[in-house]
Amino acid sequence: MEYRFLPIKFDDMGHIRDSVFSILRNAILERKLEPGQRLVERDIAEQLGVSRTPVREAIRKLELEKLVTHIPRKGVVVSGFSKDDIIEILLIRTSLEALICSIAATKIKSKEVERLEALAKEISDEHVNGNFKKSNQLNDKFHEIIYRSAESPRVYNLFNTLREYITKFTQVAYSKPGRPEEVWTEHNEIIEALRNHDCSSAEAAAKRHVENSSKAYLEMASEPIVKVNDEKAKL
Repeated sequence: MEYRFLPIKFDDMGHIRDSVFSILRNAILERKLEPGQRLVERDIAEQLGVSRTPVREAIRKLELEKLVTHIPRKGVVVSGFSKDDIIEILLIRTSLEALICSIAATKIKSKEVERLEALAKEISDEHVNGNFKKSNQLNDKFHEIIYRSAESPRVYNLFNTLREYITKFTQVAYSKPGRPEEVWTEHNEIIEALRNHDCSSAEAAAKRHVENSSKAYLEMASEPIVKVNDEKAKL
């Protein structure tokens, strides 16, 4: 059955544009929209209850991210992404995370370190209790505090372009047996380096954390992810 979007309603047009883009990108990342599926601007606009303009703009942004492609005589279709695409995103995240943790180590305040300590404990507790959705949400907050404490808006904006990818990949990585316990240790290594304002240790701890997360994701991502016209590109 073809996936249908639920209507959205916002007063602010800028908010509508961002929301439409986020909804479409999430649908692709979650494979609600399959590789090769056509995106019909008019149909999407009707389902979401918005004009065609924000849908058109969202599709253009998706093209820039290589998540959709325009095929002559067929229109815009979902591209999906290959293992190489995923590895590229994970490598970019590793570099950015190491950089921003290094910067954060020079600027982070004691109250932010205390909040990270509390969150690390909450993340672990929620996972033990089987509240995986809550645990993932708290994990996002944990990293958000670090990103913001670095006070580097340009690096932060780069992270935002990858945010939804990172969230989806992290959810899969967390499903690996033993991974939550590893995360507890890795988070505390990051916290300790930040508390000591040790830039090199913070950078190394963040890099190790993301590399382990990436490895876990690649091990657990059992669903094949393919590009249009690239049926051999699988995880």
